[in-house]
Order: sequence, then structure tokens, then C-alpha cells
Amino acid sequence: MTPVASAAAEAAVKVAASLGVRGTDPVILADGANVIVYLSPAPVVAKVAMSTTAVRPEPAAWLQRELDVTRFLAERGAPVVVPSPEVPVTVHYGDGQVMSFWRYVDSPGDALPDEATIGSMLRDLHAALRGYPGQAPVLAPLGDIPAFLARPHTILTADQAAALAAAYARLSAELAPHPAQSLHGDAGAGNLMATGGGWVWHDFEDTCSGPVAWDLAASTASRWLDGSRILAAYGDPVDTVQLAVCQQLRRLHLTVWYALYTERLPQLRSRAAELLALWPAP
Repeated sequence: MTPVASAAAEAAVKVAASLGVRGTDPVILADGANVIVYLSPAPVVAKVAMSTTAVRPEPAAWLQRELDVTRFLAERGAPVVVPSPEVPVTVHYGDGQVMSFWRYVDSPGDALPDEATIGSMLRDLHAALRGYPGQAPVLAPLGDIPAFLARPHTILTADQAAALAAAYARLSAELAPHPAQSLHGDAGAGNLMATGGGWVWHDFEDTCSGPVAWDLAASTASRWLDGSRILAAYGDPVDTVQLAVCQQLRRLHLTVWYALYTERLPQLRSRAAELLALWPAP
């Protein structure tokens, strides 16, 4: 547990207590883009913005969009982790931290869904999201890339930064005009959680609008999954040229995020180096 994560957990406990939620035995479940804290024994999980604050000037806006879209989906019976009913469904602040609160869901383990589950559940999720009235920014997560490259302190060499900037410019130009709809934003296999009642979607912080190819790319770009099986289970037509561009952009986005993680989590440097090697200097 890093000191930063500990401070985030302490802030979450304090804010929760001010709202009537007693998390006397907090457990840090994850430390990455956000610090995720189970406020045991209360059935509440806090999501505290962490690495996101380095590239997103208004992290609260992203957390609020997540709360709004998941509440919309839950009201329509979609399988999603829902905001905590114990506190007001809004972003909260304390000790310099920004956070949201979620219902705790007991998961039997770290199992990942198979390709058929990913594809069919994403198709159903997109069908539900087509009715969402909110105005999510177009492919908002892509803004993380230039924001990261503009920062004065990173682990990148000048050549690596130039390679990532060139790839971003090239791939962004290859994104053709497309019909946009509301999306999960980060619909990889890791954001489907196994529960006693079946698989549920979570982590909608990157929710945005754009082509369905962006969401599909989160799983079809994975080297551990069979993309053709995901697409077969998804069923609806997908622009394969657009999908290929989105897959590359997803890899670029992942590269930037691992480079960002290493500034706080040095144990991830080997994975960051592996991803950076995908983008040779121009």
C-alpha cells in the first residue's frame, strides 16, 4: 500500500463518516487510475480519483458522468454496479480528494468472462445506452494522450514522446466521421465483474460518445482474447476499418496510462517499457 493510497483511503473514511457511513475497517481493493476502498463493514465502496488527476483537469466531471450513466442503466434493468444508496448520488470532496461512492458487490474471484459473454453483453449494453439522454463528450478518453505528453515530467525519452505524438496524430486523422452513440468508454473484459447473480459491468468513468468500434476495441485488441469470437457474439455490423484504427488507439491509450502509472507505481515499469516498445521513433 502506497502512502498516497493510504491518504486516499483515510479521506474516503472521513467523508463517508460525515455522510453517516461508518467504514471502520477499510480495505484498499485497487490502486491505479483511482484508489478503490471497501468501507467495511458498510456495504459501500469509495472511488477516489488518483492518477486521473494528472491528465484530467476536472476529474469530478468524469466521476459524475459515471454516476449518471450507471443510474440510468440500472433503472432500465441493465447489469451494472450501482451508486451507493447510502449517500447522495453525487461527487464528494474531502482532504483535497474527489470521490464517488458505490454499492459493494461481493465477487467470487478474479475470473474473466469468455469472448461470447463479452460480445453479447456489450451488444446489450449498447442497446440500452442508445436511449441515454446525457451529452457525453466524443471519445473523451483520447484527450488523456496529448494531456500526458504535454506534462513537464514523465518517464519518456524525447524519442519516445515524439513516437507517441506521431502515432496519436496519424491515428486520430484516420478516424473517419462516424455515427456516434453513448458508450461504456472502457469496455474491456476486466470491467465485467462476476457476481452471484451473473456478470455485471462496472467502471464507467470513461463513458463517452463515439463509434461502437471504440468499445469493441477494448477487448478485441487484447492479445489474450479471440477478437473474432467477440465480434461474432456482438452480432451487429461493425466497420472493420474503423475497428482497426480504434484498436491501435486503445493500445496507444494503454501505453500512456502505464507510463503515467509508473510515476507512482514503479513496479509497473517493465509493462510500461513493453508497451512503449510498440511505438518506434518516427
